[in-house]
Amino acid sequence: MLDKYILKQGQKISLYLFVFAVFLQVIDLEFLSIITFFLFFLCLYVYRVKKVIIDNEAFIVSAISGKVEAIDFNENYYLIYINASLFDNSILLSPEDSLIKVKSLRRGLFLPFDEKKAKLLNEKMVLSTKNTIMEFISSFATAPLDKPIEKEYKKGDELGVFTQGELLLKIEKRFSLNIKVGQKIEAGQTICY
Repeated sequence: MLDKYILKQGQKISLYLFVFAVFLQVIDLEFLSIITFFLFFLCLYVYRVKKVIIDNEAFIVSAISGKVEAIDFNENYYLIYINASLFDNSILLSPEDSLIKVKSLRRGLFLPFDEKKAKLLNEKMVLSTKNTIMEFISSFATAPLDKPIEKEYKKGDELGVFTQGELLLKIEKRFSLNIKVGQKIEAGQTICY
């Protein structure tokens, strides 16, 4: 029943926050109860189910929602940096029809990105598809990165949840990009044709 409104990864934490807020209200700790209710509603918003529209004409779509911070390139790949915030859609999608492999998963801390060692110490997961490599680095207000099952996925299939952090998306240079620096993109939106 709740799956229509809240992603399954957020249902447990939402329920705990609600029960704790009610408990605090019953024992007459109103200030803490109000803060906990606020966190409950914030959690509902972060883990909300938002309709995702997949562009079937696109070859590669965005795996997450966020803001394109930079686009760079090297000999083989375009390097696209996408920052996801708590207020973006938290769903993580398959960017193309392909076998998704987990190249690495490093458990770590949840430091904010303005800390010097954040990118070295925070949780990091690297996934690869036929034409892309995705490096996810979590930030301070996020859920632990869940390792997806290695199997064939269709473009737009759900892989999990990514609430806050940075995605470095490496796409082979033979494709033409359909995004710009500073652009706000949604999960499932066209990245290249």
